[in-house]
Amino acid sequence: MKALALALALTAAASGPALAGPCQDELQKIDTALETKELQPEQRAQAEDMRNQAVQLCGAGNEQEGVDVLTEAKAMLGVE
Repeated sequence: MKALALALALTAAASGPALAGPCQDELQKIDTALETKELQPEQRAQAEDMRNQAVQLCGAGNEQEGVDVLTEAKAMLGVE
């Protein structure tokens, strides 16, 4: 769990300057849920994959697509 938190923090730190606005706000919500919620391993893996996909989309300038993926991940995790 600590390794996951560290990996998420490093990913967020590395992508932070490149991501702004809605992507960054939604990523923070996903990161918080991944750190605090008890999830089944397959649910965690799917949420992490979706998060990573969104980081790539947002970083490439496809913010709306990234936000759409993050919205789907939030729904899966029960995050508002």
